[in-house]
Amino acid sequence: MTDRTIIRKDYNTLILKRIEERFDFVLPLGTVIGFLSAFAIYLSDIPRIFVVFNVAIGIVFFVLTILKKRLSIESKVFVTILVPILMGVASFMDGGFGSSGVMLIMFSNLVAVTALSKKRSIIIALTSAVIFLMLYLYSNIFYHVQVVHMTDVLWSVKFLIFVLYLITLHIVVYAIREHLLENIGELEDSVEKTYLLAYYDTLTDLPNENKLLIDLNALVNSDTIGFLVVFSVKNLDVINSIYSDNIGNQVLMKIARIFKDTKEEGELFARNGGNEFVLWLDCDNQRAFDMRIAMFLNDFYKAFSMPHMTKRVEFDIGYTKHLKNVAIEATLHKSKLALTYVKTKNDISRCAYDKRLEDLLIAEETLKERLEAALEADGFSVHYQTKLDAKTQRVIGVEALARLTDGCQEMVPPDVFIPKIETMNYTIRFGEYIIKRVLQEYNLLCSKYEEGMTVAINISPAHLISDGFVDFVRHEVIQNDVSPHKILFEITEEVMINNYNKVTRVLKELKMIGFRVSLDDFGSGYASLGYLAKLDIDELKIDKVFIAEMSENNRMGKMVEMIMEMAREYDLNVVAEGIEEENQYRRLLELGCHEVQGFYFSRPEPLVIKKPL
Repeated sequence: MTDRTIIRKDYNTLILKRIEERFDFVLPLGTVIGFLSAFAIYLSDIPRIFVVFNVAIGIVFFVLTILKKRLSIESKVFVTILVPILMGVASFMDGGFGSSGVMLIMFSNLVAVTALSKKRSIIIALTSAVIFLMLYLYSNIFYHVQVVHMTDVLWSVKFLIFVLYLITLHIVVYAIREHLLENIGELEDSVEKTYLLAYYDTLTDLPNENKLLIDLNALVNSDTIGFLVVFSVKNLDVINSIYSDNIGNQVLMKIARIFKDTKEEGELFARNGGNEFVLWLDCDNQRAFDMRIAMFLNDFYKAFSMPHMTKRVEFDIGYTKHLKNVAIEATLHKSKLALTYVKTKNDISRCAYDKRLEDLLIAEETLKERLEAALEADGFSVHYQTKLDAKTQRVIGVEALARLTDGCQEMVPPDVFIPKIETMNYTIRFGEYIIKRVLQEYNLLCSKYEEGMTVAINISPAHLISDGFVDFVRHEVIQNDVSPHKILFEITEEVMINNYNKVTRVLKELKMIGFRVSLDDFGSGYASLGYLAKLDIDELKIDKVFIAEMSENNRMGKMVEMIMEMAREYDLNVVAEGIEEENQYRRLLELGCHEVQGFYFSRPEPLVIKKPL
């Protein structure tokens, strides 16, 4: 029997136990009745032999009362069956096989069917029938004894009724018992299924969090110290996307099997749902914990293998040291908080709980609520930073930059709230909001800066490849009467990595409509040169890291020069962003940069139209 199996009850044993409880009460009562009956018979005209018989019965019950704890229930049952049979026989001997004798023997059989197994109760029934037959023979052979004579017909009728009673009794009682036990079995099956659903994970057969807490509360006492670890398969979504959900499920099952095989005595392992697992480690210090986790992961990576799957399984880990006199539920909550924090960071994969984490998570939750409210209540605005012709310093375009302007005093920079919007799965909704806002303000921008100028809008990878993106931007430019040629979509190299084929199709459709496309932060991403030759783009924006270091780092300057030459080779417009010093601007001008952008020229600012005096 495994720990996943409910212990089924032996209902025959339970019935006997219930009967035994009643018998322990009946035994002293039988003692009293036996002696009182003997006394009553002594005062009557009934033969004195029955006084002795009832005294004997009283003594038997008295002895059983004294020895009841030492006797088995079956012994007590057999005595209870035997006594009525003997009393029935005595009744016959006293004056004929009347109704009282028959009833006593019938009662014995009823007790046998109720308390004994089917085989034993049948033996009692056959024995009763034999006794019935022997008593009849006795009445005929020893007719001179005080016995009321029964005709053969009357005896046959009584015998047949008695046999019919025995047969009917066995059929009915055992049919009822089997029916009840069958229903109880079905109920237990249902209870077991409910139990497994409540306490075990159906995919991996591991205990779930409910069962883990029960087991931990049974294992952990007020003096126990250990570590509670929450694992998360950080790239399960990627595995599902690349190989299918079925492969992802196989990965989870293999993780469960390896972890079960490698866990040591005193350790508990459970699946917390989704891509998370929980592990209890019986360690009393950080060094022992670190060694155990390292060994745990090492054993896992040695044992893990999936045919045709090259993607490495990676984990985020949050953990907490469980201290004395602390509720295990509180420790698990802290480990989950630590894991939640790890998931928000790209530079760490393991973290212990700290009170500061809770404060950070509360701050993130507050930011989340603030962003949700801002999306609902128009709490975002667009600031614009000018893009200038490098030679003439004339404004020829602007870049639209989102700002959180929801009225709160605490300012949140875009590099904080935009990633948060992405984790909240509001990327498309936010992106559409910004695009609509920019297109609605386009004519005002032209009034403020330059007629027919270009507006650059940053597009996230998820939004660019989302269904309906091309139709949406086509509809919006028509709705706001803006020429697609005046809209430049800025994308990053990140979008090319996992969705290259779809991206190329989307870019082709955008170019056919008339939109322009810029490759932003060029040089900081992945395989830029390979993509540059294939993508249908109009512009390169040199990453500001190159601009910041090119004056002091000769190699960085050479890189900028190579980018310029490459752009000329592909007939691409080149924009340098992040210019903050005059010497940077002068150097870019010498290299032939087409457009410049940065704090040296202007900062992003909201759209404000000055009214004429």
